[in-house]
Amino acid sequence: MESVLYSNGVIWTGDPSRPWAEALLVTGETIAAVGPETPVAAAAAGTPGVRAVDLHGAYLMPGLVDAHAHVQGFGLGLDRVDLVGTASLEETLERVRRHVVHSRESGFSGWIRGRGWDQNDWATHTFPTRGDLDRVSETYPVVLTRVDGHAFWVNSRALGLAGIDAGTPDPPGGRIHRGADGEPSGVLVDAAMDLVRAALPEVDAATKARAIRLAAGAMARAGLTGAHDMGMSASELATYRSLADAGDLGVRIYAAISSTDPELDRVLAAGPDRAWRGGCFKLGMVKFYVDGALGSRGAALLGPYSDEPDNRGLFQLPPDSLRAGMRAALAAGFQCAVHAIGDAANRAVLDAWESLSAGAPGAFAHPVPAAPPSGLGAVPARIPPVRIEHAQVVHPDDLARFGKLGVLASMQPTHATSDLPWAGERLGEARLRGAYAWRTVIDAGAVFAAGSDFPVESHDPRTGLYAAVTRRAVSGGPPEGWSPRERLTRTEALVAFTAAPAYASGDLDRLGTLTPGKLADFVVFDRNLATCDPERILTARTWLTVVGGRVLWADPEGPLAAPAAEAAR
Repeated sequence: MESVLYSNGVIWTGDPSRPWAEALLVTGETIAAVGPETPVAAAAAGTPGVRAVDLHGAYLMPGLVDAHAHVQGFGLGLDRVDLVGTASLEETLERVRRHVVHSRESGFSGWIRGRGWDQNDWATHTFPTRGDLDRVSETYPVVLTRVDGHAFWVNSRALGLAGIDAGTPDPPGGRIHRGADGEPSGVLVDAAMDLVRAALPEVDAATKARAIRLAAGAMARAGLTGAHDMGMSASELATYRSLADAGDLGVRIYAAISSTDPELDRVLAAGPDRAWRGGCFKLGMVKFYVDGALGSRGAALLGPYSDEPDNRGLFQLPPDSLRAGMRAALAAGFQCAVHAIGDAANRAVLDAWESLSAGAPGAFAHPVPAAPPSGLGAVPARIPPVRIEHAQVVHPDDLARFGKLGVLASMQPTHATSDLPWAGERLGEARLRGAYAWRTVIDAGAVFAAGSDFPVESHDPRTGLYAAVTRRAVSGGPPEGWSPRERLTRTEALVAFTAAPAYASGDLDRLGTLTPGKLADFVVFDRNLATCDPERILTARTWLTVVGGRVLWADPEGPLAAPAAEAAR
């Protein structure tokens, strides 16, 4: 069993009782010692065959974990039309046109798929149409997912294959956008997307596995040692487990199965994983979807949208169905991860959990935990029973209920900075006071676990850390940030990406901080993310990413490349 001594750097342990150290000793997959260099070096001296790694003054910290992501979707997107960041309809269409030309030249005959368009970034802010896409492809069916994953934009060929026409009714929880003549315009929101999904060819297991491996590699290069993967199907679950059992996953994935999956009852009967499969995969959540997204006006609001007065959004689950689903998941030992973006949706989740926990004490595998301290140092390792995913717009009266009810707030800092240009138009100034309220949620005694929702946002955790401490977008913004009262301290932001996700998955006893006896998951950056100028967070380089003592990534141009290569041999 190999031992490695990391020294001559700055080490942030994340442990509130001893946040800073000079050296770290790893034996096998666990941390053997951490602290001042002299005693840790002495411990290493008594270890046979120890290998020394000079950090060259770099910054070593616990591995960053994205608490809300879609790993396979991210990997699949690496092989599809990337529409993220397009500034106009014409630029978007040009990217699709190039992909169509490439597909034709290569003999490809299937569906053209892509993701990342956002009409809010275009001059008109209006939804595109099928006619726009018909200009670049009338032969290939084209389906393009909006950046938030809650709307499809399709061409006429795709509508025809899906059997959608003027006589197709809006499904419950969905909306087919239509022109003045009643014909579908080409944009389908939330449950209406299922009409097109039914016509799409199934992605085979080999393609899924390749996508997951691609995503895991990109995560490691960015400094992510794990992610909480939201809403997979039973077939995807089988692919992940196969990769983990074969040792091909690398990063740690804590998974949620979708509450809409037809095999949910079978999965509930089998129960959650009690340990990490292959050291890297654990199923522990059921993902519920209460509403849609704010950008496509599908988030369920208590009052009308300010820019669309006849619309309050879409509920995907009525309250009775939500309570019944949560009751079944909790009784089977699963954590409930509930998608809620609008203030009406968030209230519905809080009401559901309050009635369940108060109405039947002792009926669930996970009792309501006491509100943990902000440093997370003394939090028990049990899993919090309920977590709200996104919690973007919350009525001010409901914010304190997160801490009172022990609900974990799984929020994404870059959603706030991405939505900044248009959120005020959607919500009005009054509702903005409860929007993206990270500081208020923490002050209410709740745990805030940070993520990105990639591929909706960038998977790069540097952008999330930057957004959390500045409330500014990468492209700029007010010097003091948007709603600066909700900014986090540097330590709070780092905890939100390290110890908080470990607490959320019930693994704070093994992960989240650099403490002797815990698993050696850590990342090395070329600068101190806890103290550097906020702007310099964005340009920090990932020199090394380690999971369970195993090097997953070493910057080939960094000073740790040679030691990593030596370890690989």
